[in-house]
Amino acid sequence: MREGLLRFACNDNVPYVIKNIASVIARVLSEAISRFHNGELFAAVPRYEF
Repeated sequence: MREGLLRFACNDNVPYVIKNIASVIARVLSEAISRFHNGELFAAVPRYEF
């Protein structure tokens, strides 16, 4: 198990993988925020009447 983690940690592609993951997360959040501002996400939020 340690060898696999060490091999992954020493891999030269790790910065690119992290950058890719961060890019995907940023894209998803950006889309969600723009939908929220456009009012599209309000349908998914349960509304409570008091």
